Amino acid sequence: MKPVVVKVGGGAISGSALEDLRDVTSGGWPVALVHGGGAQLTQMLAALEIPTRFREGMRVTDERTVEVAEMVFAGRVNKELARGLQELGIPAVGISGTDGPTLLVRPVEALGRVGEVERVEPQLVRTLWSGGFVPVVAPLGLGPEGAYNVNGDAAAAALATGLEAGHLFLLTDVDGLLRDGEVVPGITPEDCEHYVRNGLAVKGMIPKLRAARAAAQRGVQVRILNGNRPGALKRALAGEQVGTLVSERVVA
Repeated sequence: MKPVVVKVGGGAISGSALEDLRDVTSGGWPVALVHGGGAQLTQMLAALEIPTRFREGMRVTDERTVEVAEMVFAGRVNKELARGLQELGIPAVGISGTDGPTLLVRPVEALGRVGEVERVEPQLVRTLWSGGFVPVVAPLGLGPEGAYNVNGDAAAAALATGLEAGHLFLLTDVDGLLRDGEVVPGITPEDCEHYVRNGLAVKGMIPKLRAARAAAQRGVQVRILNGNRPGALKRALAGEQVGTLVSERVVA
């Protein structure tokens, strides 16, 4: 079976869909989790009186911010999620993209210590799979000056492509891409930028659509799902229509 990459973030970190992973892993799919944690990072930055700025849904990251990001993402959030999976009976190991290293990045202009993944080295993830573990990957990458903040959705898309995954699930706290309050069942990768340019996708949905486009263009089937819906992952893997599918095979 082709690997499955799951991105969790925001309210979905403790969402009901994660409970599906026990059945998914026991069904034979190699699974890797990539997590966000932007809300936790913002809270910590506020406590340290470090200002937060965003540009098109991406956090502007200076030297102080990336130090806090590494502490929050690779520390608190990563280990809490790994422990949560272990409590569900899923053997999990928390790593970041700098370990291995797994995610090699180049700096993104005008965003400071934010990286765009240039290359994925899959050996560490595959080694963990061979030992029966689910890798839980913090969204950090290794670049010319050390650790770089990587948007979690973009990190998940790059990892899915590098692992030649069959599926990428972007879990969020809404039922998918919405248009006039209704879930859009399916779009092509080319449609993603249309939704961004025309203001139909805002805030955190912008990097999700761009990540979905990048992975779908390389043959990965991508779905944007509500991580608080029990059974969402299992239903999607069973081929049911749930959330928003992004695929070259979508028929308009």
